[in-house]
Amino acid sequence: MAPPTMLEQALEFPRQITLGLDAVTNLDMPREAPRAVALCGLGGSAAGGRLFTALFADYLSVPAVAVDTTSLPGWIGPDDLVVCTSYSGQTRETLDLWEEAGIRGARRIAITSGGELAERAERDGCPCAIVEGGYQPRGALGFLLGAQAATLTRSRVAVGSAGALAASVPQLTVAVAQCQRDRDALAAEAAQLAGTAIVLYGSGPRAAAALRIKNQINENAKAPAFANAMPEMAHNEVLGWIGTQRHGASAAAVFLRDPAEPEHAARLHDRIEELVRGDVETVLRWEGTGEDEVERTLGLLVRGDVVSCLLAEAEGVDALDIARLTSLKGL
Repeated sequence: MAPPTMLEQALEFPRQITLGLDAVTNLDMPREAPRAVALCGLGGSAAGGRLFTALFADYLSVPAVAVDTTSLPGWIGPDDLVVCTSYSGQTRETLDLWEEAGIRGARRIAITSGGELAERAERDGCPCAIVEGGYQPRGALGFLLGAQAATLTRSRVAVGSAGALAASVPQLTVAVAQCQRDRDALAAEAAQLAGTAIVLYGSGPRAAAALRIKNQINENAKAPAFANAMPEMAHNEVLGWIGTQRHGASAAAVFLRDPAEPEHAARLHDRIEELVRGDVETVLRWEGTGEDEVERTLGLLVRGDVVSCLLAEAEGVDALDIARLTSLKGL
């Protein structure tokens, strides 16, 4: 049986969330909330931690940081929780972080589809959420985000976040169906982006979504893409767009917007868009739909993921091909 295409994996996002939430049901979790939490992972497995801390900041009762480096923050100790996420279970840096957390005496929880990380969690007597395998790590975001939300709800770190994520599934199912109906329009957007360097912008949790979509464009379409946050880019990067005309650079901007942005923020973001539209030909605005910011932001992720796959088609590349990444993992 052929593995699912990247587009098929993108469209499974709502189902994956439900299964990811369920993966933690029978685990024996810590009874007391930790002092702080580090959500560790790299590559596709890092996206869940970054999105969680952005989407569910209001639910956090203790500090939580996403760690995508090769060492833990200096403050990690016995009172803290380290959640190591590696979809494959083989990510060298994440395995090293698991060992470092153990040396420091931190509480540890693993999230994976199996592999060495699952074996080490069993060896060390630590909880391990096993999610469904058979996907690319970048195509397994729903599994990982769901498992992280359930883990941090049950660990008394972000009580209610799992329920909020579960509540978004019906709207995400609608968003998936909308993308399927709008495939031709999304393919036309992908055609506009083809051959350009793409820069994505968002504020609040949409900044994390912009980074995730940027990574999907890099991996699926093998295209140059970058991401930054608003309003920070209004203090520096907005000037860089002036150079696109001077140098004839082929670039495009995608703004991830929310209809509930505060009025002052919306005015600033509108003006930024207006300025960039004067610099480059292709500027897109995407808005998510849903009852709350979580639903709308996750809906943007679905749209961006689908467009990244359609961009791969427009660029004539294989979205599943990661030979260059694989060649680096053995170094």
